Amino acid sequence: MTAQFELPAEGAIITESDVEQKVIYPLLVSTGEVGLKFQSGEIITKGDIRKLSIDKLAKKKIYYPDYMVVIGGFPLLVIEAKKPEDMDLEEAFREARLYANELNAYFPSGVNPVRKVIATNGIVLLAGSSDSLSPQIVMNVSELVASSQKYNDLASSFSRKNLESLVGKFDQELDPGYLSKPRRLVGGRAVQDEEIGHNSFGANIASDLGYIFNPATIEDRIFIAKHGYIPSKRRERFIEPIDRLIRAAKPPSEINATTIEDTSAPKELVSVLAQQSKTLERKVILLVGSVGSGKTTFIDYLKEVALPEEVVERTAWIRINMNEPPISADEIYNWLRQEIIQGCKTNTPQYDFDTLDGIKKIYSVELNRFDKVYKPLLEGTPEYNLKLGEKIEALEADLHLSALAYTRFCATERGRLLIIVLDNCDKRTLDEQLLMFQAAQWLQKEFRSLVILPLREETYDNHRYHPPLDTALKDLVFRIEPPLFQSVLAKRVQLALRALDGNGGQNMLTYELPNGYTVEYSKNDTSYYLTCILKSIFENDKYVRRIIVGLSARNIRRALEIFLEFCTSGHIAEDEIFKIRQSQGMHTLPLHIVSRVLLRMNRRYYDGDHSHIKNLLTTLSFGKKGNYFSRLMILRWLKQKFHNIGPSGVQGYFPVTELKAELIPLSIDSDVVIRDLEFLLAGHCVVSEDFTISEISDDNLIKLVPAGFVHLDLLTNVSYIAALAEDTLYTDEKTARQIAERIKSLDEQYNQRTAYQNAIDFYNYISAQLESLVANTSCYLENSSLASLASVSEMEPSLRMFKKNVLPPIWQEAEIQYIPGKQYTCEVVRYARNGLIVKMSLGMTVYVHPNQLPKDYLAKSYKHGDQLEFLVNSIDVFNQKIRLDSVITPLQNTPTKGRDCN
Repeated sequence: MTAQFELPAEGAIITESDVEQKVIYPLLVSTGEVGLKFQSGEIITKGDIRKLSIDKLAKKKIYYPDYMVVIGGFPLLVIEAKKPEDMDLEEAFREARLYANELNAYFPSGVNPVRKVIATNGIVLLAGSSDSLSPQIVMNVSELVASSQKYNDLASSFSRKNLESLVGKFDQELDPGYLSKPRRLVGGRAVQDEEIGHNSFGANIASDLGYIFNPATIEDRIFIAKHGYIPSKRRERFIEPIDRLIRAAKPPSEINATTIEDTSAPKELVSVLAQQSKTLERKVILLVGSVGSGKTTFIDYLKEVALPEEVVERTAWIRINMNEPPISADEIYNWLRQEIIQGCKTNTPQYDFDTLDGIKKIYSVELNRFDKVYKPLLEGTPEYNLKLGEKIEALEADLHLSALAYTRFCATERGRLLIIVLDNCDKRTLDEQLLMFQAAQWLQKEFRSLVILPLREETYDNHRYHPPLDTALKDLVFRIEPPLFQSVLAKRVQLALRALDGNGGQNMLTYELPNGYTVEYSKNDTSYYLTCILKSIFENDKYVRRIIVGLSARNIRRALEIFLEFCTSGHIAEDEIFKIRQSQGMHTLPLHIVSRVLLRMNRRYYDGDHSHIKNLLTTLSFGKKGNYFSRLMILRWLKQKFHNIGPSGVQGYFPVTELKAELIPLSIDSDVVIRDLEFLLAGHCVVSEDFTISEISDDNLIKLVPAGFVHLDLLTNVSYIAALAEDTLYTDEKTARQIAERIKSLDEQYNQRTAYQNAIDFYNYISAQLESLVANTSCYLENSSLASLASVSEMEPSLRMFKKNVLPPIWQEAEIQYIPGKQYTCEVVRYARNGLIVKMSLGMTVYVHPNQLPKDYLAKSYKHGDQLEFLVNSIDVFNQKIRLDSVITPLQNTPTKGRDCN
């Protein structure tokens, strides 16, 4: 909405607050003819502005202005407000200018961001530069009109467009001169985008068993409904932390809809469908649930299994895939008519509707009327057949009449209730979903049918009181919850294993999962592989299942897609596959391999833009258009708001404008907020009220969803931190190249030592960036939420624990005890062919090269047990190596690598 500045009415400016609220703020944010066009989030008010000491000697005092404008982390303009009766504006201007200069002193030499100063008492306005003793513009507030020259002078120097241009210049001054990602340093584009490829079983599983994990055809869906349906039961929901988190906010549809307690025996819906057809005609049933919660599968199960036979016999079902229609109110209705005609033909395959007899059956009512007029007159003549042909052509040309005729023949005349199901509506945007509901209402009005419309729960919850959803009958709104992912996965894998069984179920192996589900599988390699993948997910249940369920956010369809990608990943290498074969499926993949698969799928190098798991700590550029922490801060801010009621009355949904107001003062540009918010929307970490993922406006309502929680939790995962190290832009070339060197070799890239070293380098770098950012914002902010919103402190204990778990206790102690540069007594074990083997106090043996020994070490004839003094040159606890130097001058100064002699 455009903000317009209007001159205050005469007598309206009485207090200093009036000056602030009726002159200064409207002038700053107005985007009309008169206005400086700043965004509201760029304006910091007095309570948040840092207090500074200004002036000297007797005049010295603590001061802070009423307003400050900040763009891209640079304070650019300070404004001082006075009461109308305070006519000493020159003093107000002087104090604001002194404050500006004090604030500029906190920035590097050559960067003096606070260039402009304004002071006003609501009657007169002074404006000028912070380095000028006198204001350049002196004007009456009444001159703030488009026709005023003084106003135009003010706008040309103090508008957002003018001041924003300064930010680019400041960024150039502070440009570090280097910015690169480690994965971009390993080679050209082909190397950076290198794919590991599928493992030897993956391609076969995707092609041969895809119909089980991602059923696409009606036949495949019916197969799953009959043999692989997993119900959602109230007593089994939300038993794990991730499930409770997903349903932490109780949606309105739980109150305003009838929840189906057990979808395997949906008595709530069956009792409705069992009513007489007349009572159900021209009604709409809403089936509300989350995306991918199994609404389509539930309807398949309802029709094929749950409904009593007598109900099935007196119903005729038409399933229309709403993924395919044109999204236009002008075109969708004809498309629906065509789909209804095709559905009727599919339901009655015993009739050939392309023959004259078939056509006469369809249009029997219309042709009976025709015969009443023309048959007595023309029967037996060529004219009768000509007239009949013309009549049939006219009937077939009328698409609406034809659709009505087909439904009459296929359902009404047979005493059946026509049920039209509009599948897959929930994959669309809000406006498109509402159009689908309007289409359902049209079907309800035009056809003697019952319409079932599956609807996304967010659409219903946020818009149930607005047209057209406000017309839905409450007793015909039903709600389903998704089944537990682990139960669905175990059942689908069991179906796949049965499909792989070539022995008729003889000599089957069994494995009991931790949740009590028993899996049976035959003795073949693919069965072993699938069983191992399933076992690995359940063995690492708290970590892996939480990630998969969180990333899919109760979308079972998406969770199964991730599982299929997991199965095909080339990161499950041949050595692991060999172990799977040898153990007949009893092998469990190590957690670090499972983590690697989830992070990288089929890519060698982690790329947050091509992974289900996104990079929360990176930037696209330096300066105003970049910020390492914006994505993290967006998620953390939404997490803080998750349990709060938003302005729409729905829990967790808050406008983008509030997010901007929080983040812009913390050195994040408005465009960066939108860019990174859209990235998180596309990555399923955040959802918008209307489900759009691009062209987000300030009025859009947004909410944190489970994938966002999972990403925040991953900040404690060392595999994730190490992956971020590959995909983050560094201004420090040395760090970037060190990480790049470690990941160049495929043999070294994924070992635990490399993971730790990359993770610790990244943690140290990103911590330094945060420290710098906090120091910058604290220059002008009195109190800041930056430290809490952008904190990465949870990484440090995780890194420490990772190191402790990886290293043997003796090497953990060695790192503490053996300090490079310090002298230690060692015991001679024996002479080596070239050099000496000694034992250190903790018990590890070390080979000492002749270059690190005294010249006469051979003549000394050291024997077992002799004590010698050595300096620790370096220690590598991951490779379990210590390099020792003799305290006596060695043979030569050429350094060589020590080796462990264990």
